[in-house]
Amino acid sequence: MGLSNPYTGYDIEFVSKQLPIFTTIPRDAEGLNSLLLPLIDKYRKENPDTHTSNVRCNWRSGWEIHQLSEFQFFNDWILQHIQDVCSYHLSIPSISFKIMNEWIMQYEEGDYAMPHEHFPHTLSVIYYADCDVTAAPVIFENTTSIKPEVGKLIIFPSNISHQVKETKGRRTVVSLNLNGQ
Repeated sequence: MGLSNPYTGYDIEFVSKQLPIFTTIPRDAEGLNSLLLPLIDKYRKENPDTHTSNVRCNWRSGWEIHQLSEFQFFNDWILQHIQDVCSYHLSIPSISFKIMNEWIMQYEEGDYAMPHEHFPHTLSVIYYADCDVTAAPVIFENTTSIKPEVGKLIIFPSNISHQVKETKGRRTVVSLNLNGQ
């Protein structure tokens, strides 16, 4: 028998669980960036309008970058790194992921990202294609700060809250959300 009000009658319990945030600067990041940065510049020139979101930055693309064939090499690279993390660090070799959305952001001095998460997606990715040493870190759950570095790849569960405080330095970031299949 159903409840007359479906929003009542539930007790809520909480558990504490440590969630991993994987970071690396892959050996091939420099070569990747030599291909990726000119593509980003070209895309921005062809699409100069910025998209509004929880990120207050100089420019942000739309969500559809993963659908553009010229970025496929980057998407394949990301998917390989996620497969490596799943296989070697999480002992889940047979899972595959699909990119649900992908966007590019270019921060300048004073730009920031409000606290947010990417649920209901499974995994999220931040890739620093370029950044100044004075670029603000990404802060996870108000406890863990990860400093941007050129070529740094960050992979994390999408339900982890993260933000970027007002930055002093510029940076070019590609972000993705993925779901397991």
